[in-house]
Amino acid sequence: MNRKKFENIPGETDTEKYASISISEGASVDLLDLKKIHDLYDIRVVLYFEKDLAENSTYEKDLMDFAGHDEDMRPFIEVEKFIKFGKENDPTFENRLSEFPLMIKVISTGEITSENKKIRYVKGLMPFLDDFDVDEEPGPVIG
Repeated sequence: MNRKKFENIPGETDTEKYASISISEGASVDLLDLKKIHDLYDIRVVLYFEKDLAENSTYEKDLMDFAGHDEDMRPFIEVEKFIKFGKENDPTFENRLSEFPLMIKVISTGEITSENKKIRYVKGLMPFLDDFDVDEEPGPVIG
């Protein structure tokens, strides 16, 4: 897949660029669309399992605070690793996500520097079991 440059996304500011690909703080975005955004634009999408941590900490701080933990023991995970883990445990996982979209609440966007490279990211909050709405219509498909 040929990745597109973030700079070529329509919009003058980062906020406008993210908005043009359906990313804005507080928005609910289908998990599979977030995976497509990651794949297409090389934007790291990080899924948080804990609301307080997602809302009150920064991704950069969390990476440092949990650096000594195995990835599967952190309260956050990158979208592609989450989907890979789901497929390893259930080969129908991705198909089921198409039937029953998992809506992720966008908490913030930003960038970190790692190994002298700027990495843009989207921080999202996973829904809790009581937040699932199997009757909700999914939003527009990115692609």
